[in-house]
Amino acid sequence: MTPNDTFTIDLTRTLLKDGPKFLSHKIIVNGDIAYLRPTVTAMLFCVVYIVVGIFLIGLATYQLIISTKYDLAIFVGGFGVAIGTFGISLIQPFLSRATFNRVTGVFNNHKDRNVKLHHIVSLQINNKMIQRKHTISYACYELNLLTEHGRRINILNHNDLIQLMHDGHLLGLFLGVEVLDCRREIIL
Repeated sequence: MTPNDTFTIDLTRTLLKDGPKFLSHKIIVNGDIAYLRPTVTAMLFCVVYIVVGIFLIGLATYQLIISTKYDLAIFVGGFGVAIGTFGISLIQPFLSRATFNRVTGVFNNHKDRNVKLHHIVSLQINNKMIQRKHTISYACYELNLLTEHGRRINILNHNDLIQLMHDGHLLGLFLGVEVLDCRREIIL
């Protein structure tokens, strides 16, 4: 592989199979750092599961103390642990912070290898249709970064196109790169 080699990236293929039906994150630019911040509604969605789980564990403990219904207490407690654990697993991706840092010159999303900012050649907006068996299908959009080495990394993934386009524009200005609109018409 020589420095003059070119890479072809299939921009029509989406990176992720699924995606949330609600706005999950927004891009925030603060000086030399741009980062993804989870929205209040996304965090509340996760916290509800944690609170319900804690309530059920407390209810199970109360049942153990005041009555002899051990089977009910174990069932309610186990259900509370399961729901609380589900809420904690939902909230963890929101707590890891993806950052674009101009001081260090690095993008870090805590999943992929770090990317040097000067290797980012453009951003891409892509769309997809999320198909569900028992509910209504919905459109979802991705914001991806493209590097000069042929990598494509997902930044954002949700169904609020206006916010995603705004975030893409804001991040494009921050990085000094163009934003490619690679959306295509999707036929159901």
